[in-house]
Amino acid sequence: MKYKTVILLLITIFFYQKHLMAQIYCQGDGCSYLPINDKQLNNIFYALQTNYFNEVLEDMSTANAFSLINTVPASMVNLNEVTIGVSASIAQTQIRKIDVFVPDYGTIEDAPSAGVALIPNFFIGTNIGYLFSNKPRQSYLPWYSPHRFDIIISYLNSGINNEEVGKTKKNESWEVKSKSYGIDLRYHLAQGDKEISYLFGFSGISLGISYHRVNQILNYVQKDYKFTFNATYNTDLIWKGDNTFEYNNKMDVYSVDLRTGIQLLYFFRFSLGAGHSWLKGTSNLQLNRFGPITVSSDYLTLLGLNPPNAYLGILLQGSGSPKHKNITYISTGLEFNLPVFKIFVELKGNTEIYSGSVGVRMAL
Repeated sequence: MKYKTVILLLITIFFYQKHLMAQIYCQGDGCSYLPINDKQLNNIFYALQTNYFNEVLEDMSTANAFSLINTVPASMVNLNEVTIGVSASIAQTQIRKIDVFVPDYGTIEDAPSAGVALIPNFFIGTNIGYLFSNKPRQSYLPWYSPHRFDIIISYLNSGINNEEVGKTKKNESWEVKSKSYGIDLRYHLAQGDKEISYLFGFSGISLGISYHRVNQILNYVQKDYKFTFNATYNTDLIWKGDNTFEYNNKMDVYSVDLRTGIQLLYFFRFSLGAGHSWLKGTSNLQLNRFGPITVSSDYLTLLGLNPPNAYLGILLQGSGSPKHKNITYISTGLEFNLPVFKIFVELKGNTEIYSGSVGVRMAL
């Protein structure tokens, strides 16, 4: 992962702008020397708001959507025991460079935008019948049998910062806090093979409903990042400044899904499924940037002029709710059935969004 993109982390979430406030201002004696006026400053703000800030929100929302549908492993089709495990669901959008056109002024080149989300998870699950009476004795289970029901509970309250990772750039610092919890209830529509052979086995079919919540907070600081305003008359404005991002979100996810799977050569378990999720939540993002702005002009160079110092600042604040209220997806996974420990890798998504997760669980 490129830690530069952690500015838009883990974040796990879908965003759609509902309310946006901003402020853009210039300080210093050199402001009067800048080839820019209050109207153009306003144009710059609205261009950043419409053509850049909203793009950042969209990338963040997309990445979080990728992760939110993949917090519980799909490799667990039917449980016949107690299981404890950890997993991480991750998604990232491609880093983009956006050229922001400002009416009646010029272009802001190479403004960065990206989205990345990471949701760690700890879970414990059990077959309800097995919890009270071990494996069922009868060959056929009635529809109301406790052995047809599984329950999975997940919870994790964690945090991480750039110092703990150790490989972040010198001009960057960030901290992420994440709290997630949820519950899944699954029903065995078809029981799997009781004794799976070393060659082939059927894992069964199950129908599940679930509820999950994620609450994440991100603070990110990027120092001495440069923007270039390509203005008219061979004049460029070079804006060096510090970017400060403050981001938090609360997301609720309600899901229903259907799963099945097979086991080959004892060690390999394949799962396949489909589901639908409903998203609900709110998110907030604040971007604060301030720093010196200088003029690079052929005319100023020719005349030997050096304007006084000027400082440009901008404050953007946005809040929103899920842009997509629901997601339909398919899932596929591979689990390595090792003694005691099970290692799984899986994907969920559709033609527009997808996510991946990895984890390990222990069967007791």
